[in-house]
This record gives sequence, structure tokens and C-alpha cells, in this order.
Amino acid sequence: MGLLYQDYGVSRIGGRIVGYLLVTPRPVSSEEMAEALQVSRSSVSTNLRTLLMAELVEKVSLPGDRVDYYVLSDLAWQNTLEMRLAAILPLKELAEEGLEGLYPDHPARPRLQSLMDWVGMVETILQRTRDEWQSRSEVLAGPGS
Repeated sequence: MGLLYQDYGVSRIGGRIVGYLLVTPRPVSSEEMAEALQVSRSSVSTNLRTLLMAELVEKVSLPGDRVDYYVLSDLAWQNTLEMRLAAILPLKELAEEGLEGLYPDHPARPRLQSLMDWVGMVETILQRTRDEWQSRSEVLAGPGS
């Protein structure tokens, strides 16, 4: 998970935290995470802030306990998909910029257009997937959620 999430712009430790929360059946404190992952508490703390902002993890409280605990966000997979989409959209922008500077029959024009078409197709697929996942999640959550 650490290596995978590096591709999304999240640090390796951040990805390892996501992986740890994925397989942990209960809320976990940052101290427990640091011990389990064998990393410093400051590294866990720094990465938790990033993961909280990305809505990949959520902070929860346990009754009678003053310690903060963390769980994998219900939006984690949807937000991971958004990260993937954000990572490919710059390709489309680069291709558009490249096309602007080329004369109409330049040999690179079809390749740049193909790249733009590919990114457009992937963007459409990822958006449909996101929308379908969101609908499915709402159905599974049931009424009143």
C-alpha cells in the first residue's frame, strides 16, 4: 500500500497507514500505529494530517477516552479514485499545449490528439465509476444515513 499510494502523491508511510487501517478491525491510536508500523510517532502524526485532509482516514473518539483514534474513511476508495483522476488530467493539459504550438500537418499532432482522447476516455470512465460507487454506497448505507 505504501508503494501504491506513492503514485497518488501520498508518502509511503501514509500508504502504509491506509493499509494498516484497512486490516485493523477497530479504531487505532497514532501511538499504536507507530509501534505496529515501526515508524516514529511524529511521522505517523504528520501523515495522519495529510490523510485526514485527503479524507482517506477519519478521527474518532471513544467514550471516556481522551486519546484520538483513527479509522479508514468511508470515502477512502472514492477519494483514491479522485487522486488517480487528478494524476492523469495534467497529461491532457500538456497535450493541449503541445497541439497549440504545432502546425496543422505536424507528424506529432495525431499522437497528441490520441493522448487527449485517451485521457478524456479515462476521465469519463473514472467519473462513471465514482458515481456508481457513490450510488452503491448510498444504497448499502440505507435510508436515514
